[in-house]
Amino acid sequence: MKTISSPSLADIELELPLRHVTDDLAVFTDRLSLSAGAERGYASFAAETYPVGDMTERAIGHAVEITRFLALAGTSERAQVVYYLDMLVGLSLLNAASTITVALAPPRLAVDFAARRRVLGDVIAAVGGDADFAAAARKAFAHGDVGDVEVVETVFHVAAVPTPDDARDGRPTVLGLEQGLSLMAFLRDQAPPSILVDRAALQLDDADRFARAVEEDADLDRERLDRLQRACNGANLLAAADLSRACLIDAVTAGDQPLRTRIEDMAERLVEERLRDIVMFAAAMADRLKELRRMQQDTAGRFKPL
Repeated sequence: MKTISSPSLADIELELPLRHVTDDLAVFTDRLSLSAGAERGYASFAAETYPVGDMTERAIGHAVEITRFLALAGTSERAQVVYYLDMLVGLSLLNAASTITVALAPPRLAVDFAARRRVLGDVIAAVGGDADFAAAARKAFAHGDVGDVEVVETVFHVAAVPTPDDARDGRPTVLGLEQGLSLMAFLRDQAPPSILVDRAALQLDDADRFARAVEEDADLDRERLDRLQRACNGANLLAAADLSRACLIDAVTAGDQPLRTRIEDMAERLVEERLRDIVMFAAAMADRLKELRRMQQDTAGRFKPL
């Protein structure tokens, strides 16, 4: 009788050449342009309309690939799982970045609120009985009084992995297990998270400067006042994004406790409670990534190749 083996990680056909991988938080901050000056640049950033639905479908796509990895890992040789765990870490990092960006992007339309509800629901379903994590997620996704927002029935699909010809550097996309080598390179190529924290500090200094200009000049015309207030908002939004991304990168790289403490201290400077909550949610997601990294290291340490 012929034995039919179950699919495993060994059956994945890894794709070459490598793709450049960009996460949603990185793209979110790259929208800032200071060509017209800091005040106008931050103000324009605050007024941006964000593709929240696209971010949501990428978060769903990454979650589907994570589930697929875990299913295949259950039928795979231990050595194969150890070798491919970087793929799982990379997918988890991309999923976390997309999830946080959905929480961070100011919702403009009813469909944006629907997207936020979908992602929040997925997060809570995934964490099971972790009440503290679920509470942190709910706070991160709270945005004003959403009770009066029109409820729309929107179907969010799994974002498709683009073909190599359709892939574009600098754009966030979903990657599958077949792009595992690109996911591994993505993890290795992360810049030091301290750079993001330093940039967030500068953004918060700019926000303080804009706020002081509003307080100290009673003769501001309406247009300038509005621009300064939006600039302050934009600088805070960018700082929250950089602090959140620094949490995630710190978790999958060396892991620097003093840096984590600095991130949490700096988050207290954010003017909006919702932004502070989002950074704390990012820190909670980072803890899960760090635990995954620790499990990977422990497993690799116990495995002795022949």
